[in-house]
Amino acid sequence: MITGVNNVGVAVRDLQRSLSFYRVLGFEVVGEDETPGATIRAGTAVLYLFQTSGPAAVGHRQPDLVGNPTGIDHISFDVPDVDRLYEALRGQVDFEGVPEDQPWGYRAVSLTDPDGNRLYFLSAIQGGQ
Repeated sequence: MITGVNNVGVAVRDLQRSLSFYRVLGFEVVGEDETPGATIRAGTAVLYLFQTSGPAAVGHRQPDLVGNPTGIDHISFDVPDVDRLYEALRGQVDFEGVPEDQPWGYRAVSLTDPDGNRLYFLSAIQGGQ
């Protein structure tokens, strides 16, 4: 039986560029290999970034979700205070908007990494989820 998610693998074009980006978000490298690849961690979130020589993704995924092609669409991270994270990182990364309350009980903001992978940052709204 599944007891949790061990890691999420993310194919990237330039491993060092991606590691620099994810460090800004608070991830730290906990292991590297000859792939070249690196396991990174922030809290309980674990990503495995690996450099690919394959083609770039076709098209660009949209934040609205329902018009996107099949496949893994995004990664959402829990954060204690999405507004605080936004203020701390604004100017260092390009957010796709400002934090907003969502009807599904979270305050959220998103951005894309250097390879266009969408990342959401979520904080539960008081009395919500």
